[in-house]
Order: sequence, then C-alpha cells, then structure tokens
Amino acid sequence: MFTKHAQIHWRSLNRIGKLYLGYKFFGALFFTYPIFYQFATQTISPSQVGLFFSVIGIFGFIADVPSGIIADKQGRKLCGLIGAALLTIAPLIVFFGHRFSAYMLAAFFYGMGRAFLNGALESLVYDHTSISKTLYRTINGLEITYGQTGILASAVLGGFLFSINHRIPFVAEAAANLICVVLIAAMQEQRKSELAKPSTSHIQHLAQSMRYLFATPYLRVILLMGVTFSVMLGTCIQFVNEAAMISHGLDGTMRGLLVSGAGLATLIILNLFLLRFLRRDRERLIYLAIGAVTAYTCMATGFLPLFFFGYLLWACLNATSSFIRVLLQDHIPSSHRSTILSGFKTLATAVGLGASTATGLLVQRAHTPNAAYATFGVISLLVMLPCALWLVMKNRSPAEIAIAQTTQPLSDLDIV
Repeated sequence: MFTKHAQIHWRSLNRIGKLYLGYKFFGALFFTYPIFYQFATQTISPSQVGLFFSVIGIFGFIADVPSGIIADKQGRKLCGLIGAALLTIAPLIVFFGHRFSAYMLAAFFYGMGRAFLNGALESLVYDHTSISKTLYRTINGLEITYGQTGILASAVLGGFLFSINHRIPFVAEAAANLICVVLIAAMQEQRKSELAKPSTSHIQHLAQSMRYLFATPYLRVILLMGVTFSVMLGTCIQFVNEAAMISHGLDGTMRGLLVSGAGLATLIILNLFLLRFLRRDRERLIYLAIGAVTAYTCMATGFLPLFFFGYLLWACLNATSSFIRVLLQDHIPSSHRSTILSGFKTLATAVGLGASTATGLLVQRAHTPNAAYATFGVISLLVMLPCALWLVMKNRSPAEIAIAQTTQPLSDLDIV
C-alpha cells in the first residue's frame, strides 16, 4: 500500500527530483556498517577503530563550513561530485590497504566526502528553477522513505555479502557511491532567475552566513530547537540506546533484531501514517516536540514494553529529523544556503562533543542509561516543546521575511 503511494508521488516528480531521490537511495547503501567492526579488528585494535571514527568526525567538522562556502560560490553540483567521488574511494582504500595507516587515510576521505555533500545537493534542489516549496516538501518526504529503504537493504545484504567474502561489502559500497557520482553528474544546476551566486570574498561570505543564521528571532528559535533535537538523537545513537538495551538484558542477537525490526516498522509507519498526515509545518513541529517528550519519558521508565514503544517512536523521530532543516531552508537566502546549512551542522556537532561527554558521565554516575533518557525528556519538555509552540504561533513581520529572502550583502540590511 505504501509502495503504491510512493510510486504515485514518484510519477509526479520532475527529472531533478528523481535524480536526487536516486542519489538518496544509493547514498544510503552502507553495506559495511553491520560488519565493519568485525572486519577491522582482524588487523587493528578496538581502540584504533574508535580513533578511525573520531578522525572521520574531526575532518568532517573542519571541512563542513569551507565546503559550504565552495558550494555557494563555485557550485553545489561540483561539491556533490567531489563528495561522492571521495566516498567512492574511501572503502576501496580499506579494501586494498587493511592496515592502520590505510584506515587513517580512508577516514580522511570519509570525513571530507561527507562534508562536501552536506547541504550541497539539498541547496541545489531547493533553489532549482523547477522546484517549488510545495514540491520540495514532497521530495523531502520521499527522500526519508528512500533513505530508510537503502539503510535497511544494505543492513540485510551487507551481512550476506560478508559471508561470501569479507571484502565484498567494501566493493559494493564503492559501487553504490560511484552510481551516486553518475546521478549527480546528470543533475543540472539551474538556479531561479532572481538568484545569483555571491561575489564577496570567502571570509565575508562566511561572516554574512553566520549573521543570516542568527538574523531573526524566528531563525534563532529554529536553531535552538534543531540543535537540541540533533544532539539528543546523536547521543542516543552513539551509546545510550545500546546501553539501555543491555541493561534490559537483551543480547547481541536480540539487539540486532530490535534495531532492524524498528527500522522496518518505521518505514511502514512513515508511509502509512506520518508522511501522509504531517503535511503542514505546524503539524510537524508539534509532532517532533511531543514525540520527543513521549519517547524519552517512556524509555526512562525502565519498563521493557514502554521502552520498546519509546524506541519505536524515537526511530520515527530520527527518520524525520530533516523536517527542521526544511523549516530552516525556507528562511535563509539562496546565496548563502549551503554555508548556513553547513554551519548549522557544525554547531550541532560542536555542542554534541560536550553533550556526549556529559551524558557519559551522567550514565556512569547514575549507573543506568535511564538517567540520560530522563534528562532528555526534561530538556524536550522545557526547550523543544516551548520552541515548537512559539514557532507555530509566531507570525513573521514583513521585515523579517525580507531579511530571510533577500540576497543583498548584510551591510545593506538593518538586522537587529
């Protein structure tokens, strides 16, 4: 039923929308994800595996904003091609090298590739001549479906390919990213007639982008809600969810079944219910805020059935986290779009570094991950819910709308 629903939307899309969704599917084929640790620890230590992921994060953090500036000034398609090409090479380095030095080199390619892709293709599609705000929201709903489908498919196939030959998943992931290069190459970067590339220096462009990001109360509240939401999701993905599953007595097999089962259930719920009924921004904001309060409260109870329900709701929230980025897209200028989106991610990453450490200390001191969930529930109640209600009720003034949509240099704007 939900497949038919997606097919109807697919037929209504134009060429750029279909190419973008194809990229979202193939870009989500992480064949190495379910087997990476087992493969890597054949030749490097667990601590070196941890360092590998840390190096990916460091390079991504460093390159995010500079790559956003390049996307705005030199072209979003160019950055997309560079990012996809780097991600094609990265798994092959592990495939051929399989030494610690090779893993460090691959980490550089992974981090840089993800940075170049962050915000570039979103901006290309949003600003395309044939894409309206309504159509972009349709594409956003479908990209969630295609991305989730890709993740689930690769999780299943990755283990199967690994059983045939330990190195096949790396070749398959490289092939999927190569398909992404082809799809991006077929995209045409055609900005709306009133939109032009910025002509200021890189430093000026960065300064203007950061001022745009905080330009109005509306944007500042979106930023607060988005960063808070993203940081809590990221911390749960890193270790809190797995720690909670272990505390409930779930072994490795059961944890794997829970994660994959929740992923499949999320895909069904998204297409049968959420993406059909959450069409307006107001509905999406309330869903994210109340959903976060409910999910973290349920998982904090320590009662296993409520944990299962909360985890499923959390999985749905995680899948639809891009709703906030869509809101942000509507209120920032095209000339600085990629840089602002990269800045948003960089800010969330920076806050997340401290939040991860603080959450780890909290779990260690409380001797239970439920303390983290309880804290996240309180934060959702005191921060996310008020932000969502304010955004729903707030009507922007004409001056704020002008600031959000203009591409004038900031020196010509009167931003308070």
